[in-house]
Parts: sequence; structure tokens; C-alpha cells
Amino acid sequence: MNDDDFHGDNWKKYDFVKVDEKDPTKLRPSQDDIINELQLLTLGDWFPLDFRINQDQWRQDKELMRSLDYWRPFQPKKGVMNDRESVLVYGLEGDTPTATTGLSHFESKYGYKPKESDFNVPTEARDKVKSLKTFFDWFEPFGRTFLITLNQGGFYARHRDHWWITRDTIRLIGFLGNSNPSNLQWEVDGHIMSYMPGHIYYVNTAKIHRLSSWVHGCDMVVCNIPKTWTNILKLFNVLKNTH
Repeated sequence: MNDDDFHGDNWKKYDFVKVDEKDPTKLRPSQDDIINELQLLTLGDWFPLDFRINQDQWRQDKELMRSLDYWRPFQPKKGVMNDRESVLVYGLEGDTPTATTGLSHFESKYGYKPKESDFNVPTEARDKVKSLKTFFDWFEPFGRTFLITLNQGGFYARHRDHWWITRDTIRLIGFLGNSNPSNLQWEVDGHIMSYMPGHIYYVNTAKIHRLSSWVHGCDMVVCNIPKTWTNILKLFNVLKNTH
């Protein structure tokens, strides 16, 4: 891997008119896209799920993966100090927990960007994360899913993960370790979000969002689940405080 591949700096600018002319199905929403996105609007941008993560078990899981040397720098960029590490939990066929986690790095290395839902094969890390077993069992199969830890000064700059309602997955985020609103600040669509440590949230990452860590050990599980009607029903079955 050359330096540009490692740092994921080979960005491309797309001409969306040409993309649409070449493949009208790529950007134009299907009826299923429209139905699913309309239903998700009822959740807003941020909603808790009824899963409670055992933080003591998570700390054991994290240390086990540290002893197995699973943690790798997450999307490092030349000239930018950003203390983040990740472990791949669901990836492509043949992936290991140390495989490339970020989509920009994957595209830089291989010359194309797979769909989030293509990363649907569990790595060895999946069964090592006992604290998330119930959650994984409920939504499996997942798309691209990884564990990430942000240390003091670690951040995600403002960005959005999807520009089109043809997105193939929706995003769920679990807050682990030292993640709490004082230590790890999340902003979505210009609003600072409140959340409960040890819980998992639906997050509308099609909206502009950013986050910053003020202490070491702010951990998360970042999950993609395929955007299907069945998964939306499963999501609504486990919304917190709705029954």
C-alpha cells in the first residue's frame, strides 16, 4: 500500500448528470426507497433503541481485542492529527478484523467503492464482542460495521454519509466506554445531541454531522443495516419508550 492509499487521499468529484445518464437506477429512487425513507422520517434524526450494553463486559471485550492486536488507525490523513482506532466487525468476504475500515481508504486502495451492504460477512471480531451479541443477533445480517475508539482530540469533521435517498443502508450507533455527552460531543444538523451511555441509537447520518472527543477511550460501535422494510419493522420493534 502506498502512502496515498494508506491516507485515503485519492478523492474523486462526480458529475451527477453523467452518472444518471450512464445508469438511471443509481441515483433515482425506487418505490421501496421512497416508502422506506418516508417511514424513517417519523423517527427524526436521533432515536434510542431498547438495547442496554453491559459496559463491564464491553471493557473486557475491548481488552481482548487489544491483546489480539485487532485495533488499527482509522482513516489517517497526511498532516492531520486524529487519534482514532477501529476494528472491522462485518466486512467483505475474506476480511479480517484489521482490514480496511473506511470507505475512502477502500476506494483509494482498490479503485472502486462497494455498497455499505456488501460488507455483510462477519469477521473473527464478531463473536469476540460478547457485550453486543443480543444486538447483533437481532439485526443480522449487517452491512459495514466496525468498532471505533476516539482518544482525546479525536474527531470526525462535518460531513454527511449519504446525499441520495437511494442509500442502501441506515446507520445505528452504540455508545461505549467513556462515551457520554460531556466526553464525546455529537452534532447533527447543527444541534448538539444528548444520549445515554451504553445505549444504541438510530442516527440520520444523511444530515450533516460531526463529533469530537475530549478524553481518551470514547468508544462506539458504528453499524449499517440494509434499508429494507423488514429491517425498518425490526427497528420500530425495539424503539425505546414507545409502548
